[in-house]
Amino acid sequence: SRGLGGQVAHQVVIVAFTLVTLFFLFKDGPALAHTALWATERLCGPGGVRVARQMVASIHGTVDGLVLVGLGVGALLGVGYWVAGVPHPVLLGALTALAAMIPLGAPIVLGVAAIIAVAQGHTLAAAVLFGVGMVIVFIADHAVRPALIGGATKLPFLWVLLGILGGVETFGLLGLFLGPAIMAALILLWREWTGDATRDVQA
Repeated sequence: SRGLGGQVAHQVVIVAFTLVTLFFLFKDGPALAHTALWATERLCGPGGVRVARQMVASIHGTVDGLVLVGLGVGALLGVGYWVAGVPHPVLLGALTALAAMIPLGAPIVLGVAAIIAVAQGHTLAAAVLFGVGMVIVFIADHAVRPALIGGATKLPFLWVLLGILGGVETFGLLGLFLGPAIMAALILLWREWTGDATRDVQA
C-alpha cells in the first residue's frame, strides 16, 4: 500500500506540473515561439528556422491525424457497438478511440467487441459490426490520417508510419508526436543536403 500510494502521489505531481506548464505555454506561447525562432536563427541560420517550422507543423499534423481521427473512429464504432447490442458501448468506444490513436490498434478492440457480441448470441450483428468497423478503420488509416499527417509533414505515409512506430518504441507514448517530427526534420535536412546534387543531375 505504501508503494501504491507513492506511485499515485508521483503521478498526481506529474499531472499537476504538466497542467501548470501547459497553462504558461498557452499564456506565453506566441512570445516563446518568437524567441525560440530567433534563437534558432542565431544558432543555426535560416536553415534551422525551416527545420524548426517543419517540426512544429509535423507535430500539429500528427495531433490532428492521430488524436482527432482516433476520436472520430472511437465515436463511430461506439455507435456501432450500441447498435450491435455490445454491453458498455461507451466504454468500448473510448477504448477504441485510445487504441485508434496508435496505428493498427483499433482492430484489436473491435475484434474483442465482436467476440463479445458472438458470445451473447448476436453472430450476424458481430459479423456486420466487424466488417463495417474494419472499413471505417481502413478509410481512417489509409485515407484520412495520411492526408492530415502527410500534408503537414510533407512526407509519404510510409515514413510517417516509421516515425510513429520508431518514436513509440524509443520514447513511449510521447514518441507518437516526437517520432514524425524528428523524421520530418531528418527528411528536410536530407532534401536540402542533396538538393544541389539533384539539380546537377537534372541539368
